[in-house]
Amino acid sequence: MAWRESYEIGVEKIDCQHRQLLVKLNEFFDACSNQQGHEKIEETLKFLKDYTIEHFGSEEGLMNDIHFPELAEHQKEHADFVKTVLELEEAVKTKGVSVLTTIKLNRTLTDWLITHINKCDKLIGDYMAEQRAKA
Repeated sequence: MAWRESYEIGVEKIDCQHRQLLVKLNEFFDACSNQQGHEKIEETLKFLKDYTIEHFGSEEGLMNDIHFPELAEHQKEHADFVKTVLELEEAVKTKGVSVLTTIKLNRTLTDWLITHINKCDKLIGDYMAEQRAKA
């Protein structure tokens, strides 16, 4: 997947973190395409755990600072994503890497990028632009 300007919310720190996620997503896709998804899944899950702590903290801090009206809903989506990542990690630890876990991680990352970042996170940038326009 290629980064699109339309994914940007207008906050460099957040946009940079989103681009970082896309790089990891593409690395995982490439590994899966080359039948190396099994080898890459644990590394990708570790990245996601670290990423969610840093990125969600940054994003939620920003939303709190700007009094974003949908903060609670956004936090719930973040918590659901973390739960999915932890469930995948647990499945890999207890059952080993399977085609199913690899597919689920692919789908989770793709859905997150397309749905959450491109739609939900865009609302943050839109809200900030509205607030600037009112000022």
